[in-house]
Parts: sequence; C-alpha cells; structure tokens
Amino acid sequence: MARVLTVLAHGDADGVSSAAVVKAALASEYEAVRVYFTHPVDLAKDFEAFAEGDVYVVDVAIDEKTAEEVRRAFRSYGGRVVYIDHHPLSVDLPGVEVVHEVGSSASELAYRHLGGRLPRLYSRIALYGAIGDYLDHTEWVEEALEAWDKRIVYFEAGVLMQGLERARKDHEFKRAVVDHLAGNSPPSAMERLMKLAEEQARINEALVGWVARNASLHGAVAVVVNPPGPLGLAANLARGLTGAEVGVAAEERGDIYVMSLRSKRVDLNQLLRGFAKRYGVSGGGHPNAAGARMPKHLLKTVVEELNSLAGGS
Repeated sequence: MARVLTVLAHGDADGVSSAAVVKAALASEYEAVRVYFTHPVDLAKDFEAFAEGDVYVVDVAIDEKTAEEVRRAFRSYGGRVVYIDHHPLSVDLPGVEVVHEVGSSASELAYRHLGGRLPRLYSRIALYGAIGDYLDHTEWVEEALEAWDKRIVYFEAGVLMQGLERARKDHEFKRAVVDHLAGNSPPSAMERLMKLAEEQARINEALVGWVARNASLHGAVAVVVNPPGPLGLAANLARGLTGAEVGVAAEERGDIYVMSLRSKRVDLNQLLRGFAKRYGVSGGGHPNAAGARMPKHLLKTVVEELNSLAGGS
C-alpha cells in the first residue's frame, strides 16, 4: 500500500469536487490523503512544498509565466504525478499521467477517470463541479443528470458554489468540505456551508446594483474596479448589464490588478496567454472565462487589445 496521496486542487466548486472524487475513489488505497489548495501562479511552489507520495493535481491551469517551473517541478519529482485538468494546455508534461480535455469540467474528468471505483450515486459530486464551472452541457453531464432530479442537483451545486466563495481562503474549512463530499453527503447537509452560502447570496444581490451603477464602458469592453464581491461574477455582470462583448473586473493589490474577464465571443485565454508572454505577466484560463495579474498601468493596454478583437473602438 502506498503511504500517502497528495491532492493539489483549485479552491472553487470544480476543484473541491474534483478533490472529493479523487479522495472518495482512492482513499482506501492509502494510509493518508492530504489535500492542499493552490492556483496557477503558485502551482510550482506549492507542488515542491507539499508533494508527497502519489500526487494528483486537479483543476489547476498551468500559467504561461510559470510553465517551465511547473515542468521542472513535475519532472524532478521522484513519485507518480497525475494531472487532471480542462484548461487549454500549452506545454508538454513528460513523465506525468495527463487526463485533459477542454470543454469538460475537471470534476467530470476525474469521475470518468476514477468513477469505476465508485458507486453510481457519487456522480452527483462531479455534477456539482461541472455546474459550478458552467460546463453542464457535455454529453456525460446530460446522461448523469438523468439519474437525478436536476432541480436538486442544481440547488446543491449553488450551495456549494456560494459557500466556497464566501469561505475565500479558509483552506481548513475547504478541506472539511472535501471530506464531506467524499462521503457523498450533499452540500446543504453541512450547516456552516449553508450559512456561508446565504451570506454570499446577499453579497451577490448587492453586487448587481453596484455593477449597474459603476461599470464603465470602453468600446466593447465594460470595466469595474474593486467590486464589493466575487471578481468573476462582477465581470459577468459588467458584460451582461452593459451589453458589452467583454466584462473585466479588477481588484487592486498594491501595484497590481488581479483581474477576471468574461466574454461570449472573444477567446480570452488565447489573448491573455499571448499578452502574458509579451509583457511578462500572468494570464489565461478558458476561452470565455479567464484571469490575469498585471501592473495597473497595463489595464488600459489589455482593454485596447480586447477591443481590437471584439470590434470596439
């Protein structure tokens, strides 16, 4: 029996659900399962700090700026590494077991990869993650939903998404959520998660009005800065409430902006990965939903490039 399984996961609904699927499927084969949360910029650093035994990396994109560091960390590791992800992958990962597919959630991929070890009832864990990442129209999701009343599944996915958003960087609590889901218990059965979800719902409702009042339109791009709520939601609301092609939400952190972008037509991942290479910043994600970190003065430049693709002026 291998002694330790390490899981490195993103801290959103898809990442937490993916980690729960991995733990539920494999826990009986290990003496210990240790779950840590990371994100693209810190993946190499966190891998080197926490990797022990067999390692599963789930729902963590490989950032353009740190891709070589990640490759080196994976390559120099002496144990087994499994990488399960759905973000566009621009680097080879020699020696790593890669489970990758754009268009499906990481939790779906984890379940399809490991689901043969689990009772069918565990499919709902993967469904929560798929819904949380707006990837609920795949063939697998549509088939899996037929085993459930979708209204129940969507409610539980909403509780999970909202509660995790409110929990922010409380990694100990998120580990407890992974354990809860790995036992195939619904999110609504976790009292603190329900309370946090209710709090986040109120924050989100206030955010709708704030974005409507504060979004500024720059050609085909709507921008909000320092929104009092989730960046991803703020970007989506900025796009939707203004009718813009692209929504950008930026949060000041010292001399940089942490940004979330949303669009229906512009390939945000492609633009931001190219932008990251040219300016030495971090950026990427999905075609319609992506993130970036860059010095504040580059916000104007990235908006100009977005406009050139979106047909704005």
